[in-house]
Amino acid sequence: MLSLRLLYLVSFVCFSQSALATVIYTWVDKDGVSHYSQQPPADVDSKKVYSEDIEPAQVGYVPVKSASSSSQSSTSEMDLAQKAALIKERDAEQAASICESAKHSLNVLNTYQHLHRKDADTGEEIVITEEERLAQIEKNEERKQLFCQ
Repeated sequence: MLSLRLLYLVSFVCFSQSALATVIYTWVDKDGVSHYSQQPPADVDSKKVYSEDIEPAQVGYVPVKSASSSSQSSTSEMDLAQKAALIKERDAEQAASICESAKHSLNVLNTYQHLHRKDADTGEEIVITEEERLAQIEKNEERKQLFCQ
């Protein structure tokens, strides 16, 4: 009897995912703005989208490293450009991955003002200062310029 209950529980959990899917209606208004709703709009041609088919947006963690000194920056920029060219030449997939990572990091850094990072030694969350955020934006802009062309 216990195994029969367990079987019912497992089958309920397995098939409940599809029961939780909802219909979402999407349409674009006359100004070009996209709208999403669970209620169909009146007098507007809308498209049905199922919630289980929507791919969630990428959410990530942007590690912040201390900025390098200005005396090393000119030589490191040349090294970085040479390394980027070498990576693009040898492995286009890796270059595309670096490009996407830089774009995502820029999106996070430009969207949110109050960011946190984990301390590598203690694992404690530390608030990222505005200077660190701007340095990371600059670094990822450079990565985007090097790898997204």
